[in-house]
Amino acid sequence: MWSCFCSEWAKLRRCQILLVGLVALTLCPLVQYGTQLIMEPELRDPNYDIAHLFSAVVWGNTQMFLPLSLVMIGGWMIDRETAQDTLKNLLCVPLSRPRLLGAKLAAVVCLALGLGVYSCAATLAAGRLFALPGWSGPVVLAGCGQILGASATTALVCLPLVLVFGQRRGGYLPGAILTFFLGYSILFFKSGVLLSAYPFSAALILVGFDMRGYNGATAAPQPLLSAVGLAAMPALALVLLALSGRWGRRTLPARAARHRRGRRR
Repeated sequence: MWSCFCSEWAKLRRCQILLVGLVALTLCPLVQYGTQLIMEPELRDPNYDIAHLFSAVVWGNTQMFLPLSLVMIGGWMIDRETAQDTLKNLLCVPLSRPRLLGAKLAAVVCLALGLGVYSCAATLAAGRLFALPGWSGPVVLAGCGQILGASATTALVCLPLVLVFGQRRGGYLPGAILTFFLGYSILFFKSGVLLSAYPFSAALILVGFDMRGYNGATAAPQPLLSAVGLAAMPALALVLLALSGRWGRRTLPARAARHRRGRRR
């Protein structure tokens, strides 16, 4: 399992699709601060500082930029086995499909943490570029910690989506689009059970993010309910991993047979 994970991580570093995540998380602080610039002067926040930028980046990452990047990259990592016709190699090596997919999911989680570190650096660079006030050690540490925490919780939310759409030929592109709408739906949950239990909002609540200024939440969140909602996503991913083993035993021999018939022709 460890060697498989190392192999997936090494392959990922050489893939150009990694630029999707880097570009997206570079754009996040620029887009979040740009919204202040395009507002009418009377609507702008005169006290906008580095702490506000950190909060805006946490919101933008969790709502749109990070889920889209993780589902697209993670789904592509799984899809490439089919697109490049390497699944048949599983018939002659002692590696089960659940272990292969588990290694890819572990690489996705590590990628999310790496992108979180990159997002911290991009936010700090944007704060210096725009000469924002309010710099201090505690503010920077709290902001970076919240970005990293939200990256980890968002990665757990995206695991089932990566599995579902990655195992469909070319499915990572529509999967990324659907993930965008799922993240955008946070705006509509302002109170009730869904405010706390919806996985994407739960990912924010569990890192102590205050959504009142971003989606207009009118009720206090329930962290326990958020923990349940978030825990349901990796649990669902484990179920899908177990089912993938049965799917692989049914489909791999059939694919290998079709491949042999094609070579005879």
